[in-house]
Amino acid sequence: MPDPATPSVPSPNVQRARKLLFGGLIGGHVAWAACVVGFGVAGGPRAAASAALGGVLAIAFFTIGQAVQILMADADPRRVLFASLVSYAARIGALGALLVVALANRDRLAALDSVAIAVGTIAVVVGWLTGEIRTFARLRIPVFDESVRSPDAR
Repeated sequence: MPDPATPSVPSPNVQRARKLLFGGLIGGHVAWAACVVGFGVAGGPRAAASAALGGVLAIAFFTIGQAVQILMADADPRRVLFASLVSYAARIGALGALLVVALANRDRLAALDSVAIAVGTIAVVVGWLTGEIRTFARLRIPVFDESVRSPDAR
């Protein structure tokens, strides 16, 4: 049993997955804030709230997916693939359920600006992916296993 007094250091895989999560969160939030402010100035509070709603949904979608990657970072690749696909299916199913609810309640949601929701969502997706790609480009991923030495090495 590990000693609770000594904190466990996460594996390199978990550390890399966390860095990707934080990079995506930063990029997504920057895009989200810019979009909400832009729609607030251009379209008023209704448009800003609508853009904020679209952004929140996109950030939640990606955060849950990346959290699954962090949890499964050290697992067998087949388990990682399975967990990723189940997570994706569940997240898409939840978005589909939200869409069904929204379509069934159009009169209640008439105050929302559909353009602001769409642009807010797209902006956060682009911001998230930009942040993740930028973070990934700066990751130090070894291309060889340092712990294994060849028999020829002296």
